[in-house]
Amino acid sequence: MKCFADWQAKRNQKYLFLPFLWRLGVLIFVANLSGCALLGPANVPTPYPTEVLPTLIAQTVQAQRTEQARSITNDVIQQAVQTYSPSESPFASPSPSHTPAPTNTPRPEQLIPIAVTPPSQTTLPNAIIQIKRPGPYSKVASPILLQATLKPGKGRQVQIELFGEDRRVLVRLIQPIVWIDRSGFAQLYKEIPFEIPNVAEAAWLTLSVTDDLGRVTAVNSTPLILLSIGDSDVIPAVDLRTPIVIQQPQPNALVQGKKVIVSGLVRSGGDTYLMIQLWDAQGKILGQRVTNVQPAKEIGFGSFNTEVTYTVTEPTPALLVVWQGVGSLSNILYLASVEVLLSP
Repeated sequence: MKCFADWQAKRNQKYLFLPFLWRLGVLIFVANLSGCALLGPANVPTPYPTEVLPTLIAQTVQAQRTEQARSITNDVIQQAVQTYSPSESPFASPSPSHTPAPTNTPRPEQLIPIAVTPPSQTTLPNAIIQIKRPGPYSKVASPILLQATLKPGKGRQVQIELFGEDRRVLVRLIQPIVWIDRSGFAQLYKEIPFEIPNVAEAAWLTLSVTDDLGRVTAVNSTPLILLSIGDSDVIPAVDLRTPIVIQQPQPNALVQGKKVIVSGLVRSGGDTYLMIQLWDAQGKILGQRVTNVQPAKEIGFGSFNTEVTYTVTEPTPALLVVWQGVGSLSNILYLASVEVLLSP
Protein backbone atom coordinates (compact mmCIF):
# COMPACT_ATOMS: atom_id res chain seq x y z
CA MET A 1 0.00 0.00 0.00
CA LYS A 2 2.75 2.28 0.85
CA CYS A 3 4.51 1.53 -2.38
CA PHE A 4 1.41 2.43 -4.39
CA ALA A 5 1.18 5.77 -2.61
CA ASP A 6 4.73 6.63 -3.43
CA TRP A 7 4.23 5.76 -7.09
CA GLN A 8 1.12 7.89 -7.26
CA ALA A 9 2.95 10.89 -5.77
CA LYS A 10 5.81 10.65 -8.29
CA ARG A 11 3.28 10.47 -11.16
CA ASN A 12 1.53 13.64 -10.01
CA GLN A 13 4.80 15.55 -9.83
CA LYS A 14 5.60 14.52 -13.43
CA TYR A 15 2.30 15.80 -14.73
CA LEU A 16 2.80 19.09 -12.87
CA PHE A 17 6.13 19.65 -14.66
CA LEU A 18 4.76 19.02 -18.20
CA PRO A 19 2.74 22.33 -18.44
CA PHE A 20 5.82 24.25 -17.45
CA LEU A 21 7.85 22.63 -20.21
CA TRP A 22 5.09 23.34 -22.75
CA ARG A 23 4.98 27.05 -21.87
CA LEU A 24 8.76 27.28 -22.02
CA GLY A 25 8.76 25.74 -25.51
CA VAL A 26 6.14 28.22 -26.69
CA LEU A 27 8.22 31.16 -25.43
CA ILE A 28 11.36 29.88 -27.18
CA PHE A 29 9.43 29.42 -30.46
CA VAL A 30 8.04 32.97 -30.32
CA ALA A 31 11.48 34.38 -29.56
CA ASN A 32 12.95 32.63 -32.63
CA LEU A 33 10.23 34.02 -34.88
CA SER A 34 10.87 37.56 -33.61
CA GLY A 35 14.61 37.26 -34.29
CA CYS A 36 14.02 36.16 -37.87
CA ALA A 37 11.67 39.08 -38.43
CA LEU A 38 14.33 41.53 -37.18
CA LEU A 39 16.99 40.05 -39.44
CA GLY A 40 14.78 40.47 -42.57
CA PRO A 41 14.43 43.76 -44.55
CA ALA A 42 12.38 46.45 -42.91
CA ASN A 43 9.23 47.36 -44.79
CA VAL A 44 9.97 51.14 -44.75
CA PRO A 45 8.09 53.23 -47.33
CA THR A 46 10.32 55.24 -49.86
CA PRO A 47 9.53 58.39 -51.97
CA TYR A 48 10.48 56.59 -55.23
CA PRO A 49 9.01 53.41 -56.76
CA THR A 50 11.04 50.28 -56.21
CA GLU A 51 11.64 49.70 -59.93
CA VAL A 52 13.47 53.09 -60.43
CA LEU A 53 15.75 52.87 -57.41
CA PRO A 54 18.66 51.22 -59.33
CA THR A 55 18.58 54.01 -61.94
CA LEU A 56 18.62 56.73 -59.27
CA ILE A 57 21.54 55.12 -57.50
CA ALA A 58 23.53 54.91 -60.76
CA GLN A 59 22.84 58.58 -61.57
CA THR A 60 23.92 59.65 -58.08
CA VAL A 61 27.22 57.82 -58.45
CA GLN A 62 27.78 59.36 -61.93
CA ALA A 63 27.09 62.87 -60.57
CA GLN A 64 29.59 62.39 -57.78
CA ARG A 65 32.25 61.27 -60.28
CA THR A 66 31.52 64.28 -62.58
CA GLU A 67 31.83 66.71 -59.67
CA GLN A 68 35.13 65.19 -58.65
CA ALA A 69 36.45 65.45 -62.23
CA ARG A 70 35.31 69.11 -62.46
CA SER A 71 37.05 69.94 -59.19
CA ILE A 72 40.27 68.36 -60.40
CA THR A 73 40.06 70.27 -63.74
CA ASN A 74 39.53 73.60 -61.95
CA ASP A 75 42.58 72.95 -59.79
CA VAL A 76 44.70 72.19 -62.86
CA ILE A 77 43.54 75.35 -64.67
CA GLN A 78 44.20 77.52 -61.62
CA GLN A 79 47.72 76.11 -61.28
CA ALA A 80 48.36 76.70 -64.99
CA VAL A 81 47.26 80.36 -64.68
CA GLN A 82 49.46 80.91 -61.64
CA THR A 83 52.49 79.39 -63.35
CA TYR A 84 51.91 81.14 -66.72
CA SER A 85 54.99 82.84 -68.18
CA PRO A 86 55.13 85.50 -70.95
CA SER A 87 56.86 83.04 -73.28
CA GLU A 88 53.76 80.87 -73.40
CA SER A 89 51.15 81.44 -76.10
CA PRO A 90 48.21 83.57 -74.87
CA PHE A 91 45.93 81.89 -77.42
CA ALA A 92 46.00 78.39 -75.86
CA SER A 93 42.49 76.94 -75.91
CA PRO A 94 40.89 75.98 -72.56
CA SER A 95 40.30 72.36 -71.56
CA PRO A 96 37.27 70.93 -73.37
CA SER A 97 36.11 69.15 -70.21
CA HIS A 98 35.06 72.38 -68.55
CA THR A 99 33.25 75.49 -69.82
CA PRO A 100 33.59 78.48 -67.45
CA ALA A 101 30.34 80.06 -66.37
CA PRO A 102 29.57 83.41 -68.12
CA THR A 103 30.28 86.55 -66.14
CA ASN A 104 29.57 90.26 -66.58
CA THR A 105 33.25 91.17 -66.92
CA PRO A 106 33.66 93.25 -70.15
CA ARG A 107 35.95 91.77 -72.79
CA PRO A 108 38.93 93.88 -74.03
CA GLU A 109 37.29 94.41 -77.42
CA GLN A 110 34.27 95.93 -75.66
CA LEU A 111 36.50 98.59 -74.10
CA ILE A 112 38.08 99.62 -77.39
CA PRO A 113 36.08 101.66 -79.95
CA ILE A 114 35.31 99.83 -83.27
CA ALA A 115 36.45 102.83 -85.23
CA VAL A 116 39.29 105.07 -83.97
CA THR A 117 40.02 108.37 -85.75
CA PRO A 118 43.78 109.09 -85.98
CA PRO A 119 44.80 112.15 -83.92
CA SER A 120 46.21 113.87 -87.01
CA GLN A 121 42.77 113.97 -88.63
CA THR A 122 41.66 116.62 -86.10
CA THR A 123 43.91 119.16 -87.91
CA LEU A 124 42.31 118.41 -91.29
CA PRO A 125 38.78 119.85 -91.31
CA ASN A 126 36.44 119.70 -94.26
CA ALA A 127 37.03 122.24 -96.98
CA ILE A 128 35.15 125.53 -97.19
CA ILE A 129 34.37 124.50 -100.78
CA GLN A 130 33.45 120.81 -101.07
CA ILE A 131 33.02 119.55 -104.64
CA LYS A 132 30.96 116.40 -104.12
CA ARG A 133 30.04 115.60 -107.74
CA PRO A 134 31.76 115.09 -110.08
CA GLY A 135 34.67 113.55 -108.15
CA PRO A 136 38.32 113.54 -109.26
CA TYR A 137 38.97 112.07 -112.73
CA SER A 138 35.31 111.56 -113.54
CA LYS A 139 34.49 111.22 -117.23
CA VAL A 140 31.81 113.81 -117.99
CA ALA A 141 29.86 114.79 -121.04
CA SER A 142 28.11 118.13 -121.45
CA PRO A 143 26.48 119.39 -119.35
CA ILE A 144 28.40 118.79 -116.12
CA LEU A 145 26.02 118.22 -113.18
CA LEU A 146 27.76 120.07 -110.35
CA GLN A 147 26.92 119.41 -106.70
CA ALA A 148 28.85 121.27 -104.00
CA THR A 149 28.65 122.47 -100.42
CA LEU A 150 30.39 125.77 -99.80
CA LYS A 151 30.71 128.74 -97.47
CA PRO A 152 30.37 131.82 -99.66
CA GLY A 153 31.13 134.27 -96.87
CA LYS A 154 30.10 137.89 -97.12
CA GLY A 155 30.41 137.87 -100.89
CA ARG A 156 27.35 135.55 -101.16
CA GLN A 157 28.48 134.29 -104.55
CA VAL A 158 30.74 131.64 -106.10
CA GLN A 159 32.81 131.78 -109.27
CA ILE A 160 32.79 128.63 -111.43
CA GLU A 161 35.58 128.05 -113.97
CA LEU A 162 36.40 125.17 -116.31
CA PHE A 163 39.94 125.09 -117.72
CA GLY A 164 41.09 122.93 -120.65
CA GLU A 165 44.42 121.17 -121.15
CA ASP A 166 46.29 124.33 -122.15
CA ARG A 167 44.63 126.33 -119.33
CA ARG A 168 42.29 127.98 -121.77
CA VAL A 169 39.02 129.05 -120.20
CA LEU A 170 36.14 126.87 -121.36
CA VAL A 171 33.58 128.19 -118.86
CA ARG A 172 33.57 131.11 -116.44
CA LEU A 173 30.46 132.29 -114.63
CA ILE A 174 29.34 133.89 -111.37
CA GLN A 175 26.64 132.08 -109.42
CA PRO A 176 24.82 134.08 -106.70
CA ILE A 177 23.98 132.20 -103.51
CA VAL A 178 20.39 132.83 -102.45
CA TRP A 179 20.04 130.75 -99.27
CA ILE A 180 22.67 130.16 -96.58
CA ASP A 181 22.05 128.08 -93.46
CA ARG A 182 22.89 129.09 -89.89
CA SER A 183 26.37 127.60 -90.08
CA GLY A 184 27.17 129.83 -93.08
CA PHE A 185 27.16 126.99 -95.66
CA ALA A 186 25.06 126.69 -98.79
CA GLN A 187 24.19 123.91 -101.23
CA LEU A 188 24.97 124.41 -104.90
CA TYR A 189 23.43 122.50 -107.81
CA LYS A 190 24.37 123.69 -111.26
CA GLU A 191 24.43 122.43 -114.85
CA ILE A 192 27.57 123.53 -116.69
CA PRO A 193 27.49 123.10 -120.50
CA PHE A 194 30.76 123.06 -122.44
CA GLU A 195 32.22 122.35 -125.88
CA ILE A 196 35.57 120.84 -126.81
CA PRO A 197 37.09 120.24 -130.29
CA ASN A 198 38.44 116.78 -129.50
CA VAL A 199 36.80 113.51 -128.45
CA ALA A 200 38.26 113.80 -124.93
CA GLU A 201 40.29 116.36 -123.04
CA ALA A 202 41.76 116.72 -119.56
CA ALA A 203 40.41 119.66 -117.58
CA TRP A 204 40.14 121.27 -114.16
CA LEU A 205 36.87 122.41 -112.57
CA THR A 206 37.58 125.26 -110.14
CA LEU A 207 35.29 126.99 -107.60
CA SER A 208 36.26 130.12 -105.67
CA VAL A 209 34.59 132.48 -103.18
CA THR A 210 35.36 136.06 -102.16
CA ASP A 211 34.75 138.29 -99.17
CA ASP A 212 32.85 141.59 -99.14
CA LEU A 213 36.01 143.40 -100.28
CA GLY A 214 36.35 141.24 -103.38
CA ARG A 215 39.38 139.31 -102.10
CA VAL A 216 39.53 135.60 -102.90
CA THR A 217 39.32 133.67 -99.63
CA ALA A 218 39.07 130.03 -100.79
CA VAL A 219 39.64 128.00 -103.96
CA ASN A 220 39.11 124.30 -104.59
CA SER A 221 39.49 122.29 -107.79
CA THR A 222 38.98 118.79 -109.12
CA PRO A 223 40.52 117.16 -112.24
CA LEU A 224 38.10 115.87 -114.89
CA ILE A 225 38.11 114.14 -118.27
CA LEU A 226 35.77 115.93 -120.67
CA LEU A 227 33.95 113.91 -123.35
CA SER A 228 32.46 115.30 -126.54
CA ILE A 229 30.55 112.05 -127.19
CA GLY A 230 29.40 109.17 -125.08
CA ASP A 231 27.93 108.93 -121.60
CA SER A 232 29.28 110.30 -118.35
CA ASP A 233 31.00 108.07 -115.81
CA VAL A 234 30.82 110.10 -112.60
CA ILE A 235 32.83 109.14 -109.52
CA PRO A 236 31.58 110.74 -106.27
CA ALA A 237 34.18 112.56 -104.21
CA VAL A 238 35.40 110.67 -101.14
CA ASP A 239 37.91 113.05 -99.55
CA LEU A 240 36.20 116.34 -98.66
CA ARG A 241 39.00 117.65 -96.42
CA THR A 242 40.44 121.06 -97.05
CA PRO A 243 43.36 121.00 -99.54
CA ILE A 244 45.38 123.50 -97.49
CA VAL A 245 45.41 123.83 -93.70
CA ILE A 246 46.92 126.98 -92.16
CA GLN A 247 47.94 125.91 -88.66
CA GLN A 248 49.85 129.09 -87.85
CA PRO A 249 48.97 131.94 -87.41
CA GLN A 250 45.56 131.48 -85.81
CA PRO A 251 42.58 133.53 -87.08
CA ASN A 252 42.59 137.18 -85.93
CA ALA A 253 46.02 136.75 -84.34
CA LEU A 254 48.08 139.84 -83.52
CA VAL A 255 51.41 139.66 -85.38
CA GLN A 256 54.36 141.83 -84.38
CA GLY A 257 58.02 142.09 -85.28
CA LYS A 258 57.64 142.71 -89.05
CA LYS A 259 57.52 138.98 -89.79
CA VAL A 260 54.93 136.26 -89.50
CA ILE A 261 55.59 132.54 -89.12
CA VAL A 262 53.35 130.52 -91.44
CA SER A 263 53.00 126.73 -91.18
CA GLY A 264 50.50 124.09 -92.13
CA LEU A 265 49.62 121.14 -94.34
CA VAL A 266 48.94 120.97 -98.06
CA ARG A 267 47.52 118.28 -100.34
CA SER A 268 50.01 116.70 -102.73
CA GLY A 269 47.94 117.41 -105.82
CA GLY A 270 49.68 120.35 -107.46
CA ASP A 271 53.20 121.71 -107.68
CA THR A 272 55.74 121.25 -104.91
CA TYR A 273 55.86 124.95 -104.02
CA LEU A 274 53.43 127.43 -102.52
CA MET A 275 52.81 131.16 -102.74
CA ILE A 276 52.14 133.02 -99.48
CA GLN A 277 50.96 136.63 -99.53
CA LEU A 278 49.59 139.28 -97.16
CA TRP A 279 46.86 141.55 -98.56
CA ASP A 280 45.43 144.69 -97.06
CA ALA A 281 41.80 145.77 -97.43
CA GLN A 282 42.44 147.19 -100.93
CA GLY A 283 44.23 144.04 -102.11
CA LYS A 284 47.70 145.58 -101.89
CA ILE A 285 50.47 143.06 -101.21
CA LEU A 286 52.15 143.80 -97.86
CA GLY A 287 54.51 140.81 -97.97
CA GLN A 288 55.01 137.57 -99.89
CA ARG A 289 57.12 134.43 -99.96
CA VAL A 290 57.46 131.31 -102.12
CA THR A 291 58.17 128.15 -100.17
CA ASN A 292 58.55 124.45 -100.91
CA VAL A 293 56.25 121.67 -99.77
CA GLN A 294 58.01 119.16 -97.54
CA PRO A 295 57.48 115.41 -98.17
CA ALA A 296 54.14 114.10 -97.00
CA LYS A 297 54.01 112.91 -93.38
CA GLU A 298 50.29 112.27 -93.56
CA ILE A 299 48.62 110.29 -96.34
CA GLY A 300 48.29 112.70 -99.27
CA PHE A 301 49.45 115.76 -97.33
CA GLY A 302 52.79 117.53 -97.19
CA SER A 303 53.82 120.32 -94.84
CA PHE A 304 55.25 123.82 -95.00
CA ASN A 305 56.87 126.17 -92.50
CA THR A 306 58.34 129.55 -93.37
CA GLU A 307 58.59 133.23 -92.41
CA VAL A 308 57.02 136.09 -94.33
CA THR A 309 58.28 139.63 -93.75
CA TYR A 310 55.94 142.60 -94.06
CA THR A 311 56.05 146.36 -93.83
CA VAL A 312 53.39 148.46 -92.09
CA THR A 313 53.52 151.75 -90.20
CA GLU A 314 50.43 151.20 -88.08
CA PRO A 315 48.21 148.29 -86.97
CA THR A 316 46.72 146.98 -90.18
CA PRO A 317 44.09 144.25 -90.73
CA ALA A 318 45.33 141.87 -93.41
CA LEU A 319 44.38 138.65 -95.16
CA LEU A 320 47.04 135.93 -95.22
CA VAL A 321 46.56 133.68 -98.27
CA VAL A 322 48.35 130.45 -99.15
CA TRP A 323 47.82 128.88 -102.56
CA GLN A 324 49.11 126.08 -104.74
CA GLY A 325 49.10 126.06 -108.54
CA VAL A 326 49.79 123.67 -111.38
CA GLY A 327 52.37 124.53 -114.03
CA SER A 328 52.47 128.10 -112.76
CA LEU A 329 51.60 129.94 -109.58
CA SER A 330 49.10 131.95 -111.59
CA ASN A 331 47.08 128.77 -112.23
CA ILE A 332 45.57 128.51 -108.77
CA LEU A 333 44.18 125.09 -107.82
CA TYR A 334 43.82 125.40 -104.05
CA LEU A 335 43.77 128.44 -101.80
CA ALA A 336 43.20 128.98 -98.07
CA SER A 337 43.22 132.20 -96.07
CA VAL A 338 43.11 133.58 -92.55
CA GLU A 339 42.62 137.12 -91.25
CA VAL A 340 45.34 138.60 -89.02
CA LEU A 341 46.24 141.96 -87.51
CA LEU A 342 49.70 143.22 -88.45
CA SER A 343 51.54 145.55 -86.12
CA PRO A 344 54.88 147.36 -86.74
